[in-house]
Amino acid sequence: MKRKISVFIASPGDLATERSAFKNAIKQLNVGFGDGANVEFVPLGWEDTLASTGRRSQGVINTEIDKCDVFILAMHRRWGQEAPDAKPYTSYTEEEFHRALDRWEKNAAPEIFVFFKRVDAASEADPGPQLKKVIDFRKHLEDTRQILYHYFDDEAGFINEVDRHLRAYAKGELPEADQQQNIVILPSALLEEVNKAKAYAVQKAMEAEQAHDDTEKALLKLELMQLQIAQDAAALSREGKIEYARQKFSELIMETADIRILYLGYEFFYRTGDLNSAFKALNTWLNISGAEQTTPNTANVYCNLGILYRTKGEIEKAEEMFWKALVIDEALGRKDGIATHYGNLGSLYQTKGELEQAEKMYREALVIDEALGRKDGIATHYGNLGILYQRKGKLEQAEEMYRKSLTINEALDYKEGISHNYDTLGVLYGIKGEIEKAQEMFRKALAIDEVLGYKEGMATHYGNLGILYQSKGKLEQAEEMHRKSLTINEALDYKAGIARNYGNLGNLYLIKVELEQAEEMYRKALAIEEALGCKEGMASAYGNLGNLYQTRGELDRAEEMYKKALPLFSALKSPLAEVIRKWLKGLR
Repeated sequence: MKRKISVFIASPGDLATERSAFKNAIKQLNVGFGDGANVEFVPLGWEDTLASTGRRSQGVINTEIDKCDVFILAMHRRWGQEAPDAKPYTSYTEEEFHRALDRWEKNAAPEIFVFFKRVDAASEADPGPQLKKVIDFRKHLEDTRQILYHYFDDEAGFINEVDRHLRAYAKGELPEADQQQNIVILPSALLEEVNKAKAYAVQKAMEAEQAHDDTEKALLKLELMQLQIAQDAAALSREGKIEYARQKFSELIMETADIRILYLGYEFFYRTGDLNSAFKALNTWLNISGAEQTTPNTANVYCNLGILYRTKGEIEKAEEMFWKALVIDEALGRKDGIATHYGNLGSLYQTKGELEQAEKMYREALVIDEALGRKDGIATHYGNLGILYQRKGKLEQAEEMYRKSLTINEALDYKEGISHNYDTLGVLYGIKGEIEKAQEMFRKALAIDEVLGYKEGMATHYGNLGILYQSKGKLEQAEEMHRKSLTINEALDYKAGIARNYGNLGNLYLIKVELEQAEEMYRKALAIEEALGCKEGMASAYGNLGNLYQTRGELDRAEEMYKKALPLFSALKSPLAEVIRKWLKGLR
């Protein structure tokens, strides 16, 4: 007999779409995961209570909360319907949450999950009474660290959160809430710029005071206040008080005209996965610097827009932004900027599978930075060339490049660079079959990025650890790592990373002979890779689907997939092209 797990969902009235999707998500979970794990999830909510009793009674609803195994609270902008009969609580939603929390504190049940739908920066900066209560509640959860909570952007994101949390609950793999504290360490160079700007503003304020220039004093007072708020927000993010930092940065990017503050705000929102607010900061910056201006600030904002679009998987827009930045810096003769843009374009072409063009870009960047003596840039280009050689199967050259990059980054004590070097060396050792060395590298990389709060890096390391555990036959640990990576990439809306996660999960399910789930993952990966125009990713997805159909004995469909994969691998000059040819011969 299946173990039944009752799941109660509470939410105010502004998440009707998500509530409607909740039951379908449970149904899908029962069909796939539930059958395999011998569990059945039973959805509960006030709608169900209303249908069974014929009346909207909070007392009856509370009875359901008292017996549920899992309590899910989802919130967006509203705090909930006023509850004059539920004092000291100010809404029925709040009463439901605290009723579940009281049970949990006494009996360690039900398990409680809280999900927040993201709110735009303008609303965060100037919330009305309802949203302010939601924001204060987020801060309370962060301060107490009793309850797991996560963000989502849309219906699909909500379904994913429900799915992964219920899977983890059923398997007994939930982390402790007090392990979930996030920290975000913002770039030290940016913080130094803000510190310098503040010191300069203090000096100018003293001069204005002596000159009795009231207008200048007022302007400088505002500037000093905003710079101080930016410093405070950065300090809060380092302390793990992300909700407090979020509100301060939201206010700043809506009010400031200081590009340094906007840059800092962009970095915060990018690193916390709030890409819409990151775009808001950059678009404000672009309006200030001038979209048609030939200035360093305009080049910098186009470069960062390119990074954001690349993260979202909008490759053509990313390429357009990088080229705009490059044209401006070439006109200005800014060599360091030119090298950066060549490097970014190289990474973009590598993603698209245009390896010769990618190498050309990396070489151009390396020549410039070597002439400038710009060590951090040289380390980056060596690392990128290493990845390129690895893709071409030139493993000795790849390791040489990685080691050169690591040596420079260690001398600079550049943590993000060191982490990236460890990760790429881990991948290389994995290819060479040196599994223990590979695991050591991935763990070192993960430890650094966890301290830095660098989400994109953490997602990469989790994914690579998943592949490693898979190769060792530790399939449960592998799935846990892939799911952790997917969760982060979905929060960042990083399409290329999501596609990799789906492909890796597909490979895992294929090994476990869970063929329906494997096909679902491969198809999801293929859809994203096609949207991105990533030839290498498309080739891998077609090849994986070919393997799947061959396993099923569906040889015609397998041949169709292999024939789609072959020209792509051939165009990429990948050694996998010959593997596909052999498979095709074996089918005939």
